[in-house]
Amino acid sequence: MRLRIGLACLLALATGVAPATGLLLAPLAAQDTDDGDDADDDAGDDADAVEDPDEADPGDTADADPGADETDGVDDLGGDDTGGGEDAGGDDDTGGDDSDDDDGAAGGADDDDSGDDSGAGDDGDGDSDDNDNDNDDDDDNDNDGDLDDDPGQWENLGGESEATRAELDERDRIDVDGEGFRYRRGEFIALDLAPDDLAELTGNGFEVIAREQLAAVDGTLLLLRGPAQLPGEAAFNTLEDIADPDSIGFNHLFDGSSVQTKRKRGAAVPERQACGCEIGLIDTGVATNLPLFNHVTLVQRAFNASGAQPKLHGTAVAHLMAGTKRNPQRATKIFVADIFGGPRETSGSSFALIKALDWLAAQGVPVINISLSGPRNPAVAKAIARITRKGHTIVAAAGNDGPAAPPVFPGAYEGVVGVTAVDGENRVYRYANRGTYVDFSARGVAVTAIDAKGAVRDATGTSFAAPVIAARLAGQLRSPDAAAAQQAIRALEAEARDLGPPGRDPIYGAGLIAGRN
Repeated sequence: MRLRIGLACLLALATGVAPATGLLLAPLAAQDTDDGDDADDDAGDDADAVEDPDEADPGDTADADPGADETDGVDDLGGDDTGGGEDAGGDDDTGGDDSDDDDGAAGGADDDDSGDDSGAGDDGDGDSDDNDNDNDDDDDNDNDGDLDDDPGQWENLGGESEATRAELDERDRIDVDGEGFRYRRGEFIALDLAPDDLAELTGNGFEVIAREQLAAVDGTLLLLRGPAQLPGEAAFNTLEDIADPDSIGFNHLFDGSSVQTKRKRGAAVPERQACGCEIGLIDTGVATNLPLFNHVTLVQRAFNASGAQPKLHGTAVAHLMAGTKRNPQRATKIFVADIFGGPRETSGSSFALIKALDWLAAQGVPVINISLSGPRNPAVAKAIARITRKGHTIVAAAGNDGPAAPPVFPGAYEGVVGVTAVDGENRVYRYANRGTYVDFSARGVAVTAIDAKGAVRDATGTSFAAPVIAARLAGQLRSPDAAAAQQAIRALEAEARDLGPPGRDPIYGAGLIAGRN
């Protein structure tokens, strides 16, 4: 009898627990199926609705638009360093090699007077092609973003996991500041440090390890190393006590805008006309040897290596500006500043960024497109403010860290035009940052572009929307001119198609701007 009662209890327990286990596991599994397209969240959604793009139906796994919603379950699109797979070898040259004498030009004469043309598509660093991560289509460890992925599989550009990044950062002497942003350990930048302040700093153990005279930004840029006995935050506090806080900052390492790409085998790029403009681009290097650039002039310079190193991101963005055919009204010339190629430990540094801004402003380009994101840095902000006052327009991606993420810079600086991305049905990219600094929306989801080998890809991210706005503005401006730039921006605002709530909003800005064919 006791045996029968025991068996009955066990049976009852089994029948009661099994459904409960299903109820517990089903939602947990559903949380990770965040693969569905935002368009499928609600059948009644219209393209102008302002829904939270992260509120996807957990059970919806339809792949209607893989660019608008990830299909690989990897949600963290922000913060991956596009230079992460680059040369991390023992070069501890803290400032990176200033390559002011190495340029690459293609498709036309290089009128940059600095001398050396690095040859289209060549890394420019003297390394053989066998050492270039771009060359092996079958290399599963290709970290520079030339992904040999399945045509239906979206992958993130950048590729460093959190654990890998932490390990490599320790090796490369990279720390994080109080807000979690990466910087080169013990290094700081200062713009126009007063002589008395510099003397006091050197008396307190600070050392000048690089100095750059800025022609367009004006003034002197210093790269400083703090006293060995002071940790980074303590050294920075000492620096702030002595020098003008608005002129100094950590030597932050900015991240290239992390994006998604998908190979489109057998596809051709759509025919588009070049922007018919002179424009600057701060990004990775560009593969200038590709036939698709033959109708434009490309001039590039490296600021963290001896020569520009062609990568997917910079090549794709330059292609969006260049199109596939010449503009009959006006020649197109793109100046590329590569701040990511070269040693990993200084890839995307604030020091390199300010030098790149100075060089591009010195070329007289009216518009500069910046494809990176990071923290507010007072020295960088000061440099940007100086060149915008001279009439240069800065356009930057809004960021891909998600709708709840804080603002990213330089997109959020005052006077910078911030751009977010929408898909083909004018829905905001689900991982786009939001904020009052978003000025315009443009197509940036599943955009057809090319990689550094000329292969056709669909690419997604706010950094593929920014060049639409940058090219439209540059097409209206012949030279840096603050008043003319404001008129061009007002004209775009009048043209913008309002999305979301009536009027300007923190998701779409003034609204959607279409590219010109």
